[in-house]
Amino acid sequence: MADDGMLLNFAVEESINTKIPKFKGGSWRDRAGAKKSARSLAQQRLDGTAPPQRGSGTLTGSNVEPQKVRHDEFSNPRPAKKRKENGEFVPRPAQTTNGGGSNAMHLKGIPRTTGPPKEIVSSLFTYNPPSANAIEKAAGEEADEKPTKPSNAPLVDGIDTFTSLGLSASVAAHLLTKMNLKDPTAIQKAAVSQLLKEDSDAFIQSETGSGKTLAYLLPLVQRIMTMAERQKHESHPGTDPAIHRDSGLFAIVLAPTRELCKQISVVLERLLGCANYVVSSTVTGGEKKKSEKARLRKGINILVATPGRLVDHLENTEALDVSKVRWLVLDEGDRLMELGFEEDITKIVKTLDRKKRQSDRPGLPDRRTTVLCSATLKMSVQKLGEISLKDAVLVRGESDGQESDADGETTASSAFLAPAQLKQSYLVVAAKLRLVTLTALLRRTFARKGSVMKAIVFVSCADSVEFHYKVFTRPATASTDDNHTGNNVIEDATSPVNKEKTNPPPPSDPTTDAISSTPLLSSANNPLTVYKLHGSLPQATRTSIVKAFGSANTPSLLLATDVASRGLDLPNLDLVIEYDPAFSSDDHLHRIGRTARLGRDGRAVIFLQPGKEEGYVSVLKDSYKKSIDADASRNVTQSDTTDVLRKGFSQTTGVVSTTTDWEAKATDFQLDVERWVLAETANKELAKRAFQSHIRAYATHIAAERKWFDIKDLHLGHLAKAYGLRDPPGGVNVQGMRNTKAKAKANEGRKRKVDAEDTGDTDEAAKKMRYMVRNKKMMMGAGADEFNIA
Repeated sequence: MADDGMLLNFAVEESINTKIPKFKGGSWRDRAGAKKSARSLAQQRLDGTAPPQRGSGTLTGSNVEPQKVRHDEFSNPRPAKKRKENGEFVPRPAQTTNGGGSNAMHLKGIPRTTGPPKEIVSSLFTYNPPSANAIEKAAGEEADEKPTKPSNAPLVDGIDTFTSLGLSASVAAHLLTKMNLKDPTAIQKAAVSQLLKEDSDAFIQSETGSGKTLAYLLPLVQRIMTMAERQKHESHPGTDPAIHRDSGLFAIVLAPTRELCKQISVVLERLLGCANYVVSSTVTGGEKKKSEKARLRKGINILVATPGRLVDHLENTEALDVSKVRWLVLDEGDRLMELGFEEDITKIVKTLDRKKRQSDRPGLPDRRTTVLCSATLKMSVQKLGEISLKDAVLVRGESDGQESDADGETTASSAFLAPAQLKQSYLVVAAKLRLVTLTALLRRTFARKGSVMKAIVFVSCADSVEFHYKVFTRPATASTDDNHTGNNVIEDATSPVNKEKTNPPPPSDPTTDAISSTPLLSSANNPLTVYKLHGSLPQATRTSIVKAFGSANTPSLLLATDVASRGLDLPNLDLVIEYDPAFSSDDHLHRIGRTARLGRDGRAVIFLQPGKEEGYVSVLKDSYKKSIDADASRNVTQSDTTDVLRKGFSQTTGVVSTTTDWEAKATDFQLDVERWVLAETANKELAKRAFQSHIRAYATHIAAERKWFDIKDLHLGHLAKAYGLRDPPGGVNVQGMRNTKAKAKANEGRKRKVDAEDTGDTDEAAKKMRYMVRNKKMMMGAGADEFNIA
């Protein structure tokens, strides 16, 4: 058909699916922004809101310029990275074409500024989940509060004294002059009276910090001293006039951990100052068996041991004679069962029953007395009682709860409870803010000299202890020094200044790598020493750490796992921080029980994440006796996380800091930790291990409490920032987590295995038959269609 010369102008509607041109050159951010702008322009053309363009088919003039792609409309949501040169991070030159700099700040809700663009913008204070509950005010906050009466303090009524309980005058005088103990506690009054009066077995139950160790040691030592005095007066033929180390082993005390054994041994040695002829010793794991066998050959009268090592000596050490043992004490019975010592304790009890023989020593009881100490009446403890106790008497303090109910269930009053004078508070902290909030809390805690002497931070695993110990004891940089409240101690831990102030151990001491000063948390007028304690350390180091931290007279901080939560009596411990919640409510009460001991005041703080974890507050409130339930809201209060951050990262010179001031300092601290993690491979590996171990430990909460601690609710990306990581590492492999990539990889591996079996078959007939059967199954499972007709 011939062209008639007519030109038709039709406005052709463009589709949003119009092919977008492929952009080349520049960074991936530039290409992504240009592609997004082109798609937006195509959508505007489709809606008819786009400005006219050249060549679009509309009746327009040719003087209209095509619309340019505006990259600044699509700002870069990620901060500009820094490049590393010669081990130092150097800021990258500002870019003006990729929408970085101040435009990235605009996405975070920060107004644009005309100044130089900020190189790194942290998302520390954005996209954090809000708290499910409003901040609760403490009951009686506006009114005058009456001080809470301590529930585990010594009895000061003047009626009950150690002499009135049946102890000799020499023992009572020794307690007063050498151990500074004047009055007994409620559980000591009940236990000493019972165990001195009768030879029956006993179950001792009392709250933490009430003096259970002396409750069973006092009657034990008194009975041995009475036996020695009787021998002196009667002087039977063929018997020694007094007791000495060759007289035999009379008592065994079993404890679940080495630290608790060492502490019991220390208390026992102080108590035996009134009876120097009685010899005690310990056998625990982690020490040389040769030296332990040498002590057993010399002879001992009281042995403190862990179950596993005692069974080893019973089977392999001939010098250990248990035929004269008349007292067996099982301390921390619930922990003994949790750690799997049931079989070992059964062997010990059977061995003692089998080797017991009648002794001609005057005053030695005919039957063995077994004492079981535990804070709870759980099923595992009752099972342990069935193994070791016979016709036992339940011993409680006067202030403790009543019996179990009619159904046999343990009531709240008879469960393991916290001391009445212990004040608990909780912080609802988003995952990204955990590290900076802990830092702010510690800075605030040790800001003023004399405010807090000692504190413990409990974490879930040994790798996390190592990571936080390295973070807090690393040398301070200029940015972290500016963030501190006051003047920091910039000297290294081995500098002469710090040696004079904190007295670190000499290089030959095994605790050298476990004790250090911290320039990031302490100030020049209040230096702070940091200790670490976990089960992976050598036993000599663990023992030295407990001794050094317990005897320290300067501000001290201990980073520890649950190895420090049971039975340890640490003097002058003012604050317990649960950075990672305990795996059970009983473990929580053991942790906070390190403070508020023997009537002293104490404080405990626990970190909870927004959401389901806030329901754990009910457990905190239920940890007190029913008689003071009306005051539970006064004992358990919520602290404001923002207030802690503001006070921790603000100056203490009286200048009121703005919101952006303390937020900027907290962000700088976080970025400094991230740079420290990226600076060396060892630091990054340490952070990754700590993160992975924390996730695995989080999955071990008991079943009854997983409704609050559900691993599926964790935001791994946010939690990674608490370990100085900008991306969450893989390789966690925790049961219950969503891990579609791992499942797909496993399925692919199984498919490859089936294919390998097929290709490895040399029998062609069998291979062909298997192929036909598999195809038949696939066709039968696919249903009937036009290709599957019988």
